[in-house]
Amino acid sequence: MISIRAFKHFALAMGIGLATIWATSFAPTEAVAQDTDKISMQFVGFGANPDFYAILQSSKLGGKALVIYQIGGQGPKLVYPLNKTSLEAALQSKEVAVFGINANYVAGMAAPAGYKLGGMVIGETLQLTLSAGEQSMTLGYAPIFSNPTKTKVADMSIINAFWTPDSKRVVIILHQKLDGDWPVDSDVIAAYTLG
Repeated sequence: MISIRAFKHFALAMGIGLATIWATSFAPTEAVAQDTDKISMQFVGFGANPDFYAILQSSKLGGKALVIYQIGGQGPKLVYPLNKTSLEAALQSKEVAVFGINANYVAGMAAPAGYKLGGMVIGETLQLTLSAGEQSMTLGYAPIFSNPTKTKVADMSIINAFWTPDSKRVVIILHQKLDGDWPVDSDVIAAYTLG
């Protein structure tokens, strides 16, 4: 028999898997259809190696966890549950401290270098772009959740972007919301290295 604690860790891991932008193939199941868990994400900081970054993730089913990702990596590198500890204590734990997470970042839709982040929905993807004056470039694409028949697509918005001070890395928090029989109410992340 699975304990409540084991189930919470399983639910958290499942929520993280669905919430990351790298999970590009989303095949809803009956269990997912009935789960209206809301997942929210808060950026914590970049690591001593800025390819690593930390997110504070919260959900009704999984609780809170500090999650370490690597830009370009597949899924989380570390999930540190915050059931009985604070974020500050988690950052100083031996498991997390090796990443050297700190708050050395610039938040906002404009990078310190001056270019601006934007997005445009194209079918079932959000095209993320950078622009500087009249010039623009595609940064990447974020998949948008839809119902199984693809007759309804989630509303997606950019919540905020977090840049390294040299503007060479960015983590973007997006939000998707879809009502109906297959509800989704979740933050997702996209992260990129520039140049």
